[in-house]
Amino acid sequence: MKNYYLKKFLSLTLAMTMLASLAACASPAENKAPQTAPDTQANEEKDKTSENTLASPEDAPWKNRDNEQVTVRAGFAKGMTGIANQFAIQSGWYKEAGIELELVDIPNPVAAFGAGEVDIADGDPGTYIPAIVNKVPMKIVSNMWRNRGAYWIIAKPEIKSLADLKGKTIGAAQATGGMKLTLMEVLSQNGIDPKNDVELVANGFYQTAYATFTSGEVDATIIHQPYATLAEKEGIGNVLAKTWEFLPDYHTGVLVASQKMIDEQPEVVERVLEVYFFANNYAKTHLDEFIPWAAEYLNLDEETAREAIEAEIILWENNPIVDTSRLQVTEDLLYKNGMQKESLDVNGVVDNRFAEKVAESLKLGKFAADNK
Repeated sequence: MKNYYLKKFLSLTLAMTMLASLAACASPAENKAPQTAPDTQANEEKDKTSENTLASPEDAPWKNRDNEQVTVRAGFAKGMTGIANQFAIQSGWYKEAGIELELVDIPNPVAAFGAGEVDIADGDPGTYIPAIVNKVPMKIVSNMWRNRGAYWIIAKPEIKSLADLKGKTIGAAQATGGMKLTLMEVLSQNGIDPKNDVELVANGFYQTAYATFTSGEVDATIIHQPYATLAEKEGIGNVLAKTWEFLPDYHTGVLVASQKMIDEQPEVVERVLEVYFFANNYAKTHLDEFIPWAAEYLNLDEETAREAIEAEIILWENNPIVDTSRLQVTEDLLYKNGMQKESLDVNGVVDNRFAEKVAESLKLGKFAADNK
């Protein structure tokens, strides 16, 4: 009976936390949605291994090691947001490392962690920080491979600058969230009042947002790759802004592990991060090998896939260690833009032990050769 009431209390807590997190940042759809080209969805989120997969290299740290077989329930991003990790999954690199991934779709990640349904997941810290502060049993354990908002603002060809957006209709992805926050900040920094000088509309993500742009429903939109590249190549739009240049400290990507996994299987947390960051670093440094797979995965020709990926290569930092000061900047921005009732203190939401070990062993972040 005691457990029953405990579960009921937790459910109520999670519901309240989710209300805060949905107002705080991008929806799970923003993070998980497929990144297929707009003209077809035939290859949408391939779950089968591509013919272009690569065997793991001989210097992979899990090679020739006695890896205990474990099962990990994981909620990982797809599309461009999770592209190199999906490459590792589909190429069997996690299995080689003794990790059997049970991939789960978690539209409500906070509730999934609270109910013990997932062990590790990625996503926007604005979703997770309020939940961790409210005692949902999980911790941020590393950055994602990139953790600055990889968003672009594109506009009709006749719109040449951000200043030209005054009086226009602009796609803001959704009514609240990280993409709208980013758009509002960029507009404000360029002398445009996002509440009075423009009309912001919720036009969705990825191909949905691109369709509203190509149809003329919006004059401009904030959007992910590869659609910024496609708009330019198709001659229907031009890039007005790479938004991370305006919000360099806004943090958009972390990996989170359940407290149970951290406490009972710390070596597994480390092993997952090891595969994750090795794969992302390998893909970045072996683009000629990676691009053919990526093009097929994204349902693009190789030239467009390469252009889209290389356009964001500066964001491909592969630094596991979380800078908590940037998390605080994120919290402050969410509060400033009315997406949280308060700016939460991020002390205690991160456990960097595993990220430190993986960064040191793979020579990433502060341990990289060019940082010494």
